[in-house]
Amino acid sequence: MESIRDILQNREVFTIQSGSSIKDAVNYMASKGVGLVPVMKNEMLVGVFSERDLVKRVIAKDKDLILTVVDDVMSTNLVIAKIDESNESVLAKMKEAKTRHILIIDNEKLVGVLSLRDLLEIDLNQCKTTVEVLNNYIYSK
Repeated sequence: MESIRDILQNREVFTIQSGSSIKDAVNYMASKGVGLVPVMKNEMLVGVFSERDLVKRVIAKDKDLILTVVDDVMSTNLVIAKIDESNESVLAKMKEAKTRHILIIDNEKLVGVLSLRDLLEIDLNQCKTTVEVLNNYIYSK
């Protein structure tokens, strides 16, 4: 069974620094193909900036993309899981918080971001494996 550690093993963590302009953050997110980036102050996690923050707190409020910094519009109510938590536990946290992304930490250090899509892929792979095992069992006689 694939674990959170397995998924994040070779995945780079894309972050932005506190004080970055919205324009820089959005350009960075677009270049990396991500919809959410953790915001760091030195090595410390202080928030996240997402496409939803951009729409609700920047565009809808007519804020300037160059003059506004992520600190002013980022989400600070963070949903966090430890790297050794079960997939089910992580999914439950995401469901309770009504979020599509969760930050993963290991020894108080940010090690990655998981999306709902990542967890769905794990579930689908587990189902596929179960079907294959059952198929082999049934048709091997």
